[in-house]
Amino acid sequence: MSLPQKLKLLRAEHNMTQKELANHINVARATIAGYETRNRQPSYEKLAAIAETFGVSVDYLLDNKDDTSGTTLSLQQERFLDERVLTLYRSLTMRSKEDVYEYLCLLELREKQK
Repeated sequence: MSLPQKLKLLRAEHNMTQKELANHINVARATIAGYETRNRQPSYEKLAAIAETFGVSVDYLLDNKDDTSGTTLSLQQERFLDERVLTLYRSLTMRSKEDVYEYLCLLELREKQK
């Protein structure tokens, strides 16, 4: 995943707008938009500020590998995702919760077959 994709994903996971991130790292909103569209490249100082904001490493932001196994998620990102899933789960009806459980069992089987 590229830096622009990771930046968009991290902002979405943290419910952060481009303007909020821009204010946090002391740049203009248009600068963040440029980072996300590959029109601009952040300096090392801004990369470090972005990494600190989201609790990831600069290496993670710059690593362009396409890892679909989920192993690139940091512990903090994994916890954040767990919290979001649990929050959504709690809002479901009992029938939907049963469906979620059945689907999770299928995913577990798929993981065991790998």
